[in-house]
Amino acid sequence: MAFTDFNADGEPAVEPTCDQKYIFDVKGWIAFPGVLADDDIEEMREFCLKLKTEPESVPEPERCGIGGPLLKLADHPIVLGFMNEFVACGNASQECYGFRMESSFVTQRKAGSDNFQPHGGGGLNMFPANSHVYHLRPGEVHSGLTRVVWEMNPVEEGCGGTLFVSGSHKAAFHRPDSLQDPQSPLWDTYSCPAGSLLIFTEAITHTGTEWKTKDRHRLAVFNSYNTMGSKWHKWEPHPDLLAKMCPKRQSLFRPVYCEENPFG
Repeated sequence: MAFTDFNADGEPAVEPTCDQKYIFDVKGWIAFPGVLADDDIEEMREFCLKLKTEPESVPEPERCGIGGPLLKLADHPIVLGFMNEFVACGNASQECYGFRMESSFVTQRKAGSDNFQPHGGGGLNMFPANSHVYHLRPGEVHSGLTRVVWEMNPVEEGCGGTLFVSGSHKAAFHRPDSLQDPQSPLWDTYSCPAGSLLIFTEAITHTGTEWKTKDRHRLAVFNSYNTMGSKWHKWEPHPDLLAKMCPKRQSLFRPVYCEENPFG
């Protein structure tokens, strides 16, 4: 299969290491701490805050998780390398990506806000049209709907980052009632500095939880990716924003079918 070696900014794809591929396959999620430079974090954090608190100050086409400086996160070199490995499926070239980006939003949560709603799990047995699938054979994995989270503020372990039941993307049993307790020892989570990247398969059991850090909000960009012939979310970028993108980035948002869909 052909893969796209460079992103739209000409930066080479960063292929996941053997350790990283193993961790993602075993756990269903992986964190990349401190990926972004300080200058990028500051610019992106300021844009995210405007988007959440002063949306009228942002041009309408840009009012989403790929607006302004956030657009270059859509095909960040680490994301590109990871999607090439776990999501891409045919019709890739050096001019277009072999996967689609299908949703993007920014979240801001203050201390005390709670989003505890466990869902997902058992992706090996999911009906393919659901998109929340996880397929594998020796030496090869396909993760259907795959989530990328960019943390714009530090996250302290146990204080409100996303929770996961590691390995549950392969679970044969329904999630137990004990997972209705956010303190269950089955839940795993993480800590990370600002500018960190989190990737997980939507086939895993996961949830948001109460944000407990009082001196800062959780501020994060949530992007999701899928194969070209599948779509879960009802979202598209604003046509004017799409028109401003170079052809390679536009290929992230091409129609949802496989036959003769190489784009460009």
